[in-house]
Amino acid sequence: MNPSDDYKLTDLDYLIGDHHLQMIKAALPYLNVPEQRAVSVFVKFQELKKTFELFETEEVASMGICSLEQSEGGRTMRDLLKAIRPYGNPAERDIIDMAQNFMDGQTPMEQLRRFLTPEQQSRFETMQMVITAIQAMA
Repeated sequence: MNPSDDYKLTDLDYLIGDHHLQMIKAALPYLNVPEQRAVSVFVKFQELKKTFELFETEEVASMGICSLEQSEGGRTMRDLLKAIRPYGNPAERDIIDMAQNFMDGQTPMEQLRRFLTPEQQSRFETMQMVITAIQAMA
């Protein structure tokens, strides 16, 4: 992953990590490769250990990590897409947006128009008007 990528942490990341582990991760580039491997495994082991500990306690439900409050309609695919969208890269967010638009009833043609430049959209609308006029005359 590039340091320039917009990388977001989830609630789980905050619950299993701490500033000491972040400090160790920040020190990795200053170690030799064999040491980097050992320290990286140690950090991941600590995070895994904290994950197991987290799910062994009853606090998990109160933290909201593994359960959402049930809305009247229950959990929907729309809710899931909305939750994961911020963590995707731009291409993945576009795909999620298309899926949401599809579920909102937009036609594939309406979705396609989103990717057109303003000039292309204008031409597209002109073509639609011509086709509609031809169909009306038939």
